[in-house]
Amino acid sequence: MQKLRKIVRDAGVLHLGSRAIAFVYRRAIRPLLPKEPVRYAGIVTGVDRRWGDGRVPALWRPYAGRDMPEYEAALLQGLEQHVREGDRVVVVGGGYGVTATFSAQRAGVSGRVECYEGAREGTERVRRTAERNGVADRVRIHHAVVARPISVYGAQPEGAVVAPGDLPECDVLELDCEGAEVEILRHLRISPRVILVETHGLFGAPTPLVLELLRERGYQAEVIGVAEPRMKEYCEKHDIRVVAGTRADGPAGV
Repeated sequence: MQKLRKIVRDAGVLHLGSRAIAFVYRRAIRPLLPKEPVRYAGIVTGVDRRWGDGRVPALWRPYAGRDMPEYEAALLQGLEQHVREGDRVVVVGGGYGVTATFSAQRAGVSGRVECYEGAREGTERVRRTAERNGVADRVRIHHAVVARPISVYGAQPEGAVVAPGDLPECDVLELDCEGAEVEILRHLRISPRVILVETHGLFGAPTPLVLELLRERGYQAEVIGVAEPRMKEYCEKHDIRVVAGTRADGPAGV
């Protein structure tokens, strides 16, 4: 009742009516409508959109309910270039499961993917995406944060905390963990053939520092580009880019 009074006081009866209609749509109408999976970068995700989503105001429907052809474009470019048949890939920051699924597709039936995701609902998204693309048997999902939670999507993380030094051996390591990248790179014990990092300057993991840490580890490091071309201005403003580090003792793909 207090929340209801606050809504009326802050925004008035008309706004309350709009929110009530949105609530009814989301809870009572939307679940009954026909659905189809949303695609990110061509990958079928574990998220569905409903028939009515395109016909109602944006605030009534989930943000994730539309196709995004350029989703994680720079990370996927790096994975396409560097993941080989039979590779072991570790993904830190599962998101919607797109990069984990793509890595599993690239690595083939003899490859394996270990995915760490801090939010419980995130682990379910990763699982559904892997299942829908037929690679669930080679994607192992850990409900865990690596290093420490800085900006975990969804609810507060409930899983374990894994030390960077405890990450398993792999051929390709992908870090997209909203600011924890620097701590992981500083305390990593493994030496993958390739390390792909999505930098997050706004969370204390700026691109120059990530490049420096990779080079200190003996990697040849370069910037692939902004993380999301569809959000280029935002990514440039907040320093969100993708860096590829390849071991100097031999280029990936050889």
